[in-house]
Amino acid sequence: MKIRYYIFTFLLLLAACEKTDVNTEPDGSEIKFTLSDVQVDVESKAGPVNRLPDGSAFGVLGYCQAQTAPNDQTLNESTGSLPWDQKKTLCRPHLFYNQKVSYSGGVCTYTPVQNWYGPVDYQYSFFAYYPYNDAALDNDDYFTIITNENTLGAPKVKFSIPEISKGVTRTVQYIVSKDTGTGSVTTEQREFNVLDDSKVPDAMVAQSIDVTKAGGTVPLNFLHMLTGLNFQVNNYNAKEDETGAQVPGYPVVIHSLVLAGKFYRSIEINFDSNYGYPDETFDGAYMIVDDEANISVGGLESVSQIGGKTLLLVSNLGDSEGYIGDLTLEITYSFGSSQRKTQSFSRPENFMPAGGTIYTAQLNFIGDSFVLNFIIDNNTQWEDGGDSDITFE
Repeated sequence: MKIRYYIFTFLLLLAACEKTDVNTEPDGSEIKFTLSDVQVDVESKAGPVNRLPDGSAFGVLGYCQAQTAPNDQTLNESTGSLPWDQKKTLCRPHLFYNQKVSYSGGVCTYTPVQNWYGPVDYQYSFFAYYPYNDAALDNDDYFTIITNENTLGAPKVKFSIPEISKGVTRTVQYIVSKDTGTGSVTTEQREFNVLDDSKVPDAMVAQSIDVTKAGGTVPLNFLHMLTGLNFQVNNYNAKEDETGAQVPGYPVVIHSLVLAGKFYRSIEINFDSNYGYPDETFDGAYMIVDDEANISVGGLESVSQIGGKTLLLVSNLGDSEGYIGDLTLEITYSFGSSQRKTQSFSRPENFMPAGGTIYTAQLNFIGDSFVLNFIIDNNTQWEDGGDSDITFE
């Protein structure tokens, strides 16, 4: 997005010299929000959603007129009709600041009501985030609004993953080093707090630029910010029957599956340009399959989304060492009647997870060993949510 300061400065100087007779008082028509690409999903409790949950809420910042000068907050009515790119450096969120908008039954509501201004050529810009910080909705402190009510320019917000412990610990065979030549790893036993992954919301943002009241409503299309991670077990083992035909071989039993280590906590969204990743992390363990779950996968069978959950993580592609953190995936399993085995894995070198995408970690068993592979899920690449080539227009 190009910032045309020279055009903006010229237009503001011109506007400051003009005195127009337009009516800048609200004209009685309420500003309403619609989620054209989002439907009600009453079953969404946690994890990634393609629908905004019924009974939830999002926050909005709204802009229209620029102020007269950096040190003069008087709104210049002549700037109301200018596009966002030409007035944003002197705009503050004077229409809405962290306004709670409730979503229920497909309808968005908020209070107090804000109306459109009289001139039909005024251009408005709105920026939204989900979920709204509301202790009553159990959404406290997920988002921080970096922009204050007097901040000029496009807003900035920060989402932080909550570190909520289940009150128990888990010892993990943690990888402390890896020989890149041989692939062999050195591990040590480390104890982690088990975290409640159900408390990590599907963080989303939306924006609607240069809207006019002639459109009737403000359309918002929310974009996913986090990386989703599913796990799948494929048992490729077969054997020959008495006729020589291939039939299912021994089952594989998954006793536990845990992802533990140091996770990235936060992501900053600058609606004018890009994402950023503060130097904030947290330690813990997410139990994908609880200890003693004993999930059996028969020969020539697969179990998708094992553990019945999708982990939501912050992915920082700017960090070539970790991306989603300094993590170890530990699996305990048995094959046929064999003894249990515990193996630990670090992130494969070619796995570079982007935001707004769901991946599946495939555990492909061949014999009593397996290969770990990461793939993008079919039809689960969320809308324009990547964090390496952000475009908000």
